[in-house]
Amino acid sequence: MGVDAVGFGAPAVDLSGNVGGGSDSRLKALEQKLQKLTQEKKKAVENKDEEKARKLEQQIENVKRQIEQLKKKQQKEEEEKKTEEPGDPATVPTNPDLGAYVDVTA
Repeated sequence: MGVDAVGFGAPAVDLSGNVGGGSDSRLKALEQKLQKLTQEKKKAVENKDEEKARKLEQQIENVKRQIEQLKKKQQKEEEEKKTEEPGDPATVPTNPDLGAYVDVTA
């Protein structure tokens, strides 16, 4: 049973969507991919393969943009969670009488 090789332009990471808080694992995968591409580019430069180095540089820039976008998304989600925490002035009712009355008809 053979294993087909991954094509040069094929993504090594499924970037289709963030399912169930997997953004940390997605970020780690992108950072690993960035390291791999950087190593490949270094070898291409050493071998004076300018075309391959140029293609790898484009891929590196693409992965860097994806990492930056993911980090921004995570930061935005964290900021949204902070505003939803109980006791946060943004979520505390402004009516001081709210909750002051108890129903005694039970």
